[in-house]
Amino acid sequence: MKPYKSKRLSCAVMFAMLFLAACSGSGGSAGADREADEKPLEVRWTNIAYGTPPLGGDAVGKQIEDKTNTVISWQWIPLNGYKERLGVALNTGDLAEITQVPTSNPIYETATHDAIQAGKFHDLTPYLTGESLKDYPNLAAYPDEIWDNMLYNGKIWGIPRHPNPPIFTTVHVRKDLLEKAGLEPPTTWEELTNVILKLSDPPERYGIAMKSTSSGDVIANAITGIQNWSVDEEGNFQYRDFMPTFKTYLDWLKMLYEKGAIHPEFPIVEGSETDLFKQGTYAVVASNTHMFTIPDWLDTLNRNAPGSDVLTLKVLKGPRGYTTSAATGSWTNLMIHSKVPKEDIPRLLRLIDYTSSTEYQKLALYGIEGIHHEVKDGKIIRNEKYKSEGIEAYTWNDGTYTGADNYLLWDADPERVRWYKEVFEDSQLKSTYTNPAFNLSSPVVGDKWGDLTRDLERNKVKYVMGVMSEAEWDSYVNELTAAEDYRKIVEELKLSYNQYKQ
Repeated sequence: MKPYKSKRLSCAVMFAMLFLAACSGSGGSAGADREADEKPLEVRWTNIAYGTPPLGGDAVGKQIEDKTNTVISWQWIPLNGYKERLGVALNTGDLAEITQVPTSNPIYETATHDAIQAGKFHDLTPYLTGESLKDYPNLAAYPDEIWDNMLYNGKIWGIPRHPNPPIFTTVHVRKDLLEKAGLEPPTTWEELTNVILKLSDPPERYGIAMKSTSSGDVIANAITGIQNWSVDEEGNFQYRDFMPTFKTYLDWLKMLYEKGAIHPEFPIVEGSETDLFKQGTYAVVASNTHMFTIPDWLDTLNRNAPGSDVLTLKVLKGPRGYTTSAATGSWTNLMIHSKVPKEDIPRLLRLIDYTSSTEYQKLALYGIEGIHHEVKDGKIIRNEKYKSEGIEAYTWNDGTYTGADNYLLWDADPERVRWYKEVFEDSQLKSTYTNPAFNLSSPVVGDKWGDLTRDLERNKVKYVMGVMSEAEWDSYVNELTAAEDYRKIVEELKLSYNQYKQ
């Protein structure tokens, strides 16, 4: 269950907002007419830079400004070092009007929590709840779950960026290997286990691509019925990996390891799980269902294993749930500095609303026709200028939520697109997981969790490899749950839970 459920919107209001969002397919934000006679608003916007960002003065940046009546000073900071630079800005208060802030678990790390407490950001709750949200139709199109996950201490401080579907991870299997072995696509955890074992032929091929015990978290969810923390009605929290039922998952991995279905040196093999899968030497992987990754998978797979194909499975049923992973809805958010005059907040929100439109999404993905791409035989072909001008960086500001329709943007054969849309919709229906600690305040989690769990993954690996016995694992877990820091964490989570649940 969630720690609290927002009561911001009636069904009628939500329907109206979704209708408005659908009608704004061109991406125009509500309130644009109000800005026609206003002086352009000068805005500094701090962002994470993935790769080389635009130098400024490019046609895409100019179009964003023209559409929103703004003059934007983009402040791009490389991902490597962003957290440190952000920490300095949070401590000094030298913040841009709009700042991209990564989310964590709980949602805000200590530095952001302290900045909120110190009044360095505007409380956006009055603007992004109830009737007021209708002024920003693209933001209003986000599902309630995403807005609920933005609540912190009962208020909205940030606007979700990169709004992922609530379910974002599932299991993928080599379709060609299934067919060759005469196996049907699995629909349950037990059937998946059989497929992994049957398709494993070490050392030429391993059943499932693993880099850590967390590589199969969606399977752990199906086995335990818990994604991260469990909480009862009184607010008593327990961490999933410390619960007895989690050993069922570890025992499952241990069985696969002993039968050779997992690489014998899985924690130190080079590459991510998907990198390993694309090598053509693994039969199954649990990974994102993001459609834009699949063309790359197929291309690389077929170079390494000619004739290979991928089947993304609909969510599998396990003993206590499904192989799904409920995302929080976004992995960064935008926060507005408290130095911004309140009368300018709606204008900044309209700017952000535009960057949450399908028009903006296509602009960032492809640039401007004739400058960054050409259309040939109905297909968009980006040119070198799209890369050299760093236009792709604008995609990291994209706040577009298109749900299952996002799969329609994928340039692939219609049948595969149709299937991925079905997988997406099926995963939404079968979502049984929440993140009850996400919205809550626990400074000790931010400060001490890393130290507390420093040996957790190493000990899980030791258990799977048979180096650690069940008795030794139980002793280790008992030591963790008896630690003062863990007791403080569950006390803080309980206090925050009981204070803000509705």
